[in-house]
This record gives sequence, structure tokens and C-alpha cells, in this order.
Amino acid sequence: MSNALALVRSRRWSIRRLQNWELTTGFFVVGLLLVASLLAPYLAPYPPNQVNVLVALQGPSWHHWMGTDFVGRDVWSRVLFGLRIDVLIVALITYLGLVVGVIIGTVSGYVGGWFDAIVGRVADTVVAFPFIVLVLAVVAIVGPGLKGVAIGIVIVGWALYARLARAEMLSLREQPFIMSTRALGYSHLRTIFRHALPNLVRTSLVYSTVDVVVNMLVLAGMSYLGLGQQAPGADLGSIIASGQGYLLSAWWITTLPGAVLVLFGFGVSLIGDGITRGDLAQGRL
Repeated sequence: MSNALALVRSRRWSIRRLQNWELTTGFFVVGLLLVASLLAPYLAPYPPNQVNVLVALQGPSWHHWMGTDFVGRDVWSRVLFGLRIDVLIVALITYLGLVVGVIIGTVSGYVGGWFDAIVGRVADTVVAFPFIVLVLAVVAIVGPGLKGVAIGIVIVGWALYARLARAEMLSLREQPFIMSTRALGYSHLRTIFRHALPNLVRTSLVYSTVDVVVNMLVLAGMSYLGLGQQAPGADLGSIIASGQGYLLSAWWITTLPGAVLVLFGFGVSLIGDGITRGDLAQGRL
């Protein structure tokens, strides 16, 4: 009887997952791009910086799937390596900000008092400050490159997660199970990290799917302006920028890497929508 019940529950779970097409499609799209980027050394037919002026500005073909740029570099190979750099950096800066922000916001909401007031004012100030201006200021101090852009994004990103976690914690600390931990004499660290944090981090994880898309666009935008990845290295933004002067004669240099960027953002957004839809179906939101 128990085996039959487990089988029924497993089938229901599978059906719910299949019906959640946003989550399934999003994971498929993002997973495909992640696998392609991580296997770039094996999938790229040419080195990303190999110059061959004899094949410069050739359109998409069997030999060059995304064509070549103005010095004959294979665009498909550069997109694979550039996407790998962008994905790794965006994942690092997004989830570093998530971890720092959630911990600070959770402690702030639980402790309250002067610490909560200071964290709240600092977070409000960071959020109110123009995002791009702050990133540009950090780049001006550190110098052009992905390092400065990453530092600037992390400086801003933690504040949003801190506000989300703090708001969740203010509601959560009045729940009976949190009050029970105090009555049982549990330490504050155990109450926060073992009982409170697992119950409030889900909202931040859902929001991180939006943040990943925003950070990817900011990173590409900084590289497009020449403040991110420096030559001869490649990321999606710098590849798109390199084809700006050839939009009419060699549209593929800019258009196809831009399509990959849009596809990645589309897949991540579907994952966020799918998680939210699953939470609504289960009554979590």
C-alpha cells in the first residue's frame, strides 16, 4: 500500500513539473547555453583570438556558423568563450551579493534596534544611488576591466537582498516556531541560521533570477562601452561592440551574439516565472 501511494505521489509530482512549462523550458535553454559555454574549448572550431584576414567579414556558413569579424576571427568561437566568462562572473557577483545581503538582512530583522536602523539606512542609500554611476565610479578607481565592474555590481546588489530578507524576517520572528526557539533556550545563531534562514531565502532566490538578467546586461553594457572586458579577450558585450561599425555590411557580428544574450535572459526569466508559478500552486506565495 505504501509503495502504491509513493508511486502515485511521484507521478503527480512529475505531472506538475511537466505542466510547469516555463520552468522546464527555462532550464532547457539555460542548461544548453551553460553546457556550450563550459565546453567551449572542445566545441569551438577555432581559437577565439585566431586572426585570418583572408576570411574577414564572411557570413555564416558551415565553416563559420556565425560568420567572421573584420579580422577574420570566428564569431561562434568567440561567443562560446565570451559566454563562459559572462556566465561565471554574473553567477559569482549575483550570488555573492545574495549571500551577503540575506545574512545581513536576516540578522538585522531579527536583532532590530540600532543595528537594524543602521543597516536599513545604508541599504536605502545604496539603492537610491544611481546604479550605473556607482559602477562607473568603481571602474574609474580600479581601472577598466571586469574586476571593477564586478566590484561595483556587488556593492549595489547586496542591498536589495538585505531589504528582502529583513522584511521577511520582521514577519517571521513573530511566528510561533521562532518564538519557541527562544523559549527552548536556543542560541541566536541557531535560531537565525537553522530555523529562520531556510524559510526566508526562497524569495531572494526567486528575485535572483531577475538579478542575473540585469547583471548580465550591465556587464555586457560596460564591455560595449569599452569599460569591461579588454581586447583581445572577448565577452558578449565586447563582441557586439566590435561589429557596430559593420552593421550594414556584416550584421552577424553584432546580431548573433546579441541573440545569444537575449536567449540567455529569456531562459533565466522563464526559470523565475516557473518557480513563482510552482510556489503559487503550492500556496507558498
